Amino acid sequence: GRKPYLFLEVDEHSADAGMVTRIEAFLDSRGGPRTSEPVERTGRKVMGQDAVHSGRRLWLPYMNDGCYALAAASRSCGMDTRVLPMQDDEDIELGRHYLTGKECFPMIATTGSFIKKLLRDKPDPEKTAFFMPDHSGPCRFGQYNKMQKIIFERLGYGNMEIAAPTNEDSYAGLSGGKGNKFRLAVLRGFYATDLLKKFRQEAQPYEMNPGDVRSVYLTGLKLIEESAEKGSKDMPRVLRQIGEMFHAIPLKEGKRQPVVLVVGEIFMRDNAYCSGGVVDTLEALGVETLMTPFTEWLTYSSERWERDSRWKGDRAGLVRAKLQKFFTRMFLQPLEKAVEEMVDMEREVSIRETLDVCGPYIHRDYDGDPALALGTAAALAETGIAGVVNILPFTCMPGTLISAIAPAFRKDHQSVPWINVDYDGQDKGSMNTRLQAFVYQVREYAEANNLRPEFRKPDRKALTAAAMAIDGGSDGRGSAG
Repeated sequence: GRKPYLFLEVDEHSADAGMVTRIEAFLDSRGGPRTSEPVERTGRKVMGQDAVHSGRRLWLPYMNDGCYALAAASRSCGMDTRVLPMQDDEDIELGRHYLTGKECFPMIATTGSFIKKLLRDKPDPEKTAFFMPDHSGPCRFGQYNKMQKIIFERLGYGNMEIAAPTNEDSYAGLSGGKGNKFRLAVLRGFYATDLLKKFRQEAQPYEMNPGDVRSVYLTGLKLIEESAEKGSKDMPRVLRQIGEMFHAIPLKEGKRQPVVLVVGEIFMRDNAYCSGGVVDTLEALGVETLMTPFTEWLTYSSERWERDSRWKGDRAGLVRAKLQKFFTRMFLQPLEKAVEEMVDMEREVSIRETLDVCGPYIHRDYDGDPALALGTAAALAETGIAGVVNILPFTCMPGTLISAIAPAFRKDHQSVPWINVDYDGQDKGSMNTRLQAFVYQVREYAEANNLRPEFRKPDRKALTAAAMAIDGGSDGRGSAG
């Protein structure tokens, strides 16, 4: 309720006198009269995997464009699932208003998106739910849904539900009881979106006519969403069509731009607003970006499931994890085959390879971003990348760990340029200055190590008129095009 409480924040510089003074002031305040009646509390509804079976419309917070495939896959199973718009300044202002200011940036961004939806549209609490997964491990992510439910309650939306499934069951709460169909559709949808992003990043720095790449990207995103809503069975054909559309874009030829790897916190690195537009800025400064795919998190979850089952002696779990890994490879292979001649697949790194090479910097069993980021950087350092960008929320513990280990990584890899971007939604000016200096280092490194080969579009078969047709400009989506 509203019982008095004292919050003390302590660090190594705190002195006893300051703490005693605050405790005495708190005790003095306890002697005064109560100024308000206790608040009647309602039961908090934070749901698990059987969550969204009540006919509610489920809203997903925007993380990256893969969210559209996730929502479409959920709709293919009979769920009414939608995606909130990409965050903006209003979302962040609302999030900061209702939180303490000490939370990490993804918490502020998603909370602000939810509150804006509540305050602007005033949806029926009995017919609406929000999606915020649960999580365990060295991160505050698992606390998001709990704090958000408290905020809903204080705003008078005590009956609003939060769907909080975990990755342990592949988020089956979004499947409407059709888990296998959902997993197949969303797996292909996410991987297709990763490949679409790869097409965009390889074409953007060489675009002759501004806007061509974005137009094709948005058209491809819509095609992927439509395929996912039908179960993703025709996704290989859709990807082939998207590849042909990108090939039809006029591109400049000449030396290839230096390639910069983007790693880091999974929510922020592929969200144009929540990363401060890092990818757009790098491309405008004349480099080609390469981003680790979102699908790596799904395959990483299967790898952890197999490892944990082995540790616990869970034979049934071990078998299921191995089967999940096998079928994942089987389902994704046709998608890769459909575009392997159209896009650079030589820099694709498997989870096993990532965990095999992260060892000098972080133990492979440290769960989360550090093993993935440092392992991927170590694997790709041998392929001619000219720089690494590590994106992290301000105060993020796993991200700070990566930042601390980065100097050792650089020492082992010819002092490859590396920048840590700890972003909290403010001070874009100084960040742009830092990125300009970073790109200058990247260009010097690329020239010194001969990392700029000639860039030419590969010869491919003549394109059909249907594949060349681009049927849209912007549809208002939150892509980082």
